Amino acid sequence: MNPTILVNRRAALRGFFRRPVRAAATVALVVALGGCGAYDYAADVFSKPLVLPCPKSWVVADAANLTQFREGTGRDLIDIDYDGEITGIELGCVTNADKKTLVGTMDVEVQILVNATRGPANRDRKGKFGYFVSVTDKDLKVLYREAFSLAVDFPGNRTRLLVRSRPVTLQIPIQPKKSSDYFRVFAGFTLSHEQLEFNRKRQQNVPK
Repeated sequence: MNPTILVNRRAALRGFFRRPVRAAATVALVVALGGCGAYDYAADVFSKPLVLPCPKSWVVADAANLTQFREGTGRDLIDIDYDGEITGIELGCVTNADKKTLVGTMDVEVQILVNATRGPANRDRKGKFGYFVSVTDKDLKVLYREAFSLAVDFPGNRTRLLVRSRPVTLQIPIQPKKSSDYFRVFAGFTLSHEQLEFNRKRQQNVPK
């Protein structure tokens, strides 16, 4: 997979969208109390719901780190404003599909975990990490991508924090031949060309 595509490309799939707010719904159920037909209907409604596994998820290797230098040409350790590493993705999934036809949707709540570090050049005790969430099919064709922002405040003398992003809820279509395992969820920092090259050079210098 080419991680640069996920960093720079944006695409959308009809019927595939983000649900920014999860609303509570109240459902009124009226069942006529007469005959076995009503009993069968009630039993079907209150039976165990369909639960599908969450899609698989990965952090894009080239976009797992973000190093922000202070303004100027300095690129030494003392010039780092703040630095971040995505250490994981957390998914929470709710299936809304018919048990017989396997047609419906799945709400996928996505959060990223970031190790944030305040650098020697940081004066305002703040950091701001742009990141993206991308969804592909099993062949890694990008179906959806959206950019988000994670603001971090370093309290007191704290220089390292483990932070969790706000949840983002996506809704993916479920079909018999395209269930939740058909999709892949990726996350990474939104990087400039310089930051991307910095990450690649750093990976080349890591001892194997």
